Amino acid sequence: MSFFEELKRRNVVRVAVAYGVAAWVLLQVADLVLENIEAPPWVIQALMLVVLLGFVAAVVIAWAYEITPEGIKKEAEVDRSQSIVGQTGKKLDRIIIAFLVVAVGVLLVERQVGQEPTGSSASRNVASAEPAGPVTESGPAAPAPTGLGRSAIAVLPFANRSLQEGDLFFTDGIHDDLLTQLAKIDDLKVISRTSVMEYRDTTKKISQIAEELGVAKILEGGVQRAGNRVRINAQLIDVATDEHLWAETFDREMTIDNIFDIQSEITRRIVAAVKGQLSAADEEALADSPTDNVEAYEAYLRARALSLRADYVAENYIEAEPWAQQAVDLDPDFAEAWALLVEIHGQAVWQGWDRTPERRAKAESALANALRLKPESPAVIAAEADFYYRFDEDYEKSLGYFEKAHEAAPGDARILVFKAITERRAGYWDQSITTFEQALELDPSNSFIINQLIDTLGNMNEWERVRYLADTYVLRFPTSRDLQSFQMQSRIYADGDLEAARALADRMPEWYGPFYSFPVFDLARFERDYDRQLELLDSQNVGGFLEEVLFPGFSLFAAGAAHHFKGDRETAESVFQEALAAAHAFSTDRNTENSYKWSVIAQALSFLGDHDAAIEASEKSLAFLSSEDDHLFGSGNERVHTWVLAMAGRRDEALARLRAKLDKPEGYNRRILQFGPEWDFFRDDPRFVALATSDGVTR
Repeated sequence: MSFFEELKRRNVVRVAVAYGVAAWVLLQVADLVLENIEAPPWVIQALMLVVLLGFVAAVVIAWAYEITPEGIKKEAEVDRSQSIVGQTGKKLDRIIIAFLVVAVGVLLVERQVGQEPTGSSASRNVASAEPAGPVTESGPAAPAPTGLGRSAIAVLPFANRSLQEGDLFFTDGIHDDLLTQLAKIDDLKVISRTSVMEYRDTTKKISQIAEELGVAKILEGGVQRAGNRVRINAQLIDVATDEHLWAETFDREMTIDNIFDIQSEITRRIVAAVKGQLSAADEEALADSPTDNVEAYEAYLRARALSLRADYVAENYIEAEPWAQQAVDLDPDFAEAWALLVEIHGQAVWQGWDRTPERRAKAESALANALRLKPESPAVIAAEADFYYRFDEDYEKSLGYFEKAHEAAPGDARILVFKAITERRAGYWDQSITTFEQALELDPSNSFIINQLIDTLGNMNEWERVRYLADTYVLRFPTSRDLQSFQMQSRIYADGDLEAARALADRMPEWYGPFYSFPVFDLARFERDYDRQLELLDSQNVGGFLEEVLFPGFSLFAAGAAHHFKGDRETAESVFQEALAAAHAFSTDRNTENSYKWSVIAQALSFLGDHDAAIEASEKSLAFLSSEDDHLFGSGNERVHTWVLAMAGRRDEALARLRAKLDKPEGYNRRILQFGPEWDFFRDDPRFVALATSDGVTR
């Protein structure tokens, strides 16, 4: 008898086949279960090792032992005339058939519904204890977004199923790149990154998330990186029917082509499910691979993750710069990485940690490289817009490029936000509001967009709209300090109710930022509580902030004004002289910061009675920055100039300027004229009183 025939006689082959089929079923089920409980990769790897060792043991036992009516005996001790290996073989055949049936069932289930990528952003099987929106002590939740229709989709944050927590940047990078690809598809509404990130690790049902985001379809998935392989699983769900429109697991070698191919395939499946066939332009966009270097791609993902951190602080960009630089060092043809470097260099100048000529030269070089490589890329076009915004403060030119970037990526909310911010700088106030609203449709939970929209309305003197939006959104975001500030400000500028404003201000937390420092300081001035003003100037959250964002010495001017209004003119004059000395100790460069300094000098000189010098200083501030240069911040210098003219006795001219823009964008708010002690000198003029009075309130 040959060796193979002996293997068959002893049922070794049947045992091996039965064990193999059973082991496959076990591993498939284990993989599904372990993935659902977010077990680390080593668990399934250990199980595979145990199964492999078990296979060897099963084969050895099948060869050396035999089942008999008396039990298990060594094969050498069995009388072959009494052997029952034939009966045992038939039992093994039935076992093999049973396991094959189970295996086919597992395959059919996987094909029908796909693997459930739990541990990602949502769980459809766990009942949520959370209401449809936050409930506050003030009342019910704010209304959820109205929805964007059947073409709207949310891609929830992918679960990081890798063993290393540090791989989260890679998982988020894959997710962010997918959003970027989808944003290029015309007629497809994709909820942006900020709004979906809040659903990481949530237990809310898919239907609830869809209602809150206003979408009809949701994609969820996970990423696992182990050695030189990457596994990405995803499933697309129709919320209305709870139907899985598509589900698939990609298990590929960790190459750059495979990563981008997977992203493109997921995008194609989404587009096919939501809007049908991809256009030729869409296919061309999906075929574009940013780099062919895995290490460069990972460095870029790290840089981008750092730059997109929630807080807008210099440290984000300082930490991102070496990673972005590493990306272009590894792949000099990586256009998107060059574009990110342009943004980082722009922030260095904008936030003030490096305003040297060398920094501009670096930005110019990075932009030139990006444009040489991919002049039509939305990221590159947006980088060019950012360059003209940050370095040249040429808002018209910047706006043209942001409009072009938006055309190239109509679903990119971040580009829309930058476009809106640039529009208000350029004086297109109504269009800015429209663009902010478009961005908010794509990113409904992004409090930054909400705050910028409301702040823009405030600069337009649309304070009743500010009040409505602040009161509405604070129900949805009850811990938002900025929204609480807008509530307080609207009580002043919309209602003229200082008591209500004070009640809200006293409940607000203190913090270091413009939406706290300026409003609480102005409220104290309107209340004529000058001692409170002086106390605020001694605090870091107000005095420290004003010193940093305006210039060192600004607090001296503000203190001088407080002493002046208190009637302590001697102290006021002394402090004003100190303020003038501090303000004069700066460069004569023609820039925005110095325009503010000349404006403050003009105000101090006006209080001191040197009106000719005050007008000259005010005109110099306008020469540096007027509303024609910057409709957002240049208008502040224009308003100061109006006051300086009035203080100098040029009342007709000042009144004409007030009438032209009172309660309009860039102009004075009527409540400032009513409550501001700096206008008391003008209250003997009935023409001014008529302007300042809208509800019978004067001071």
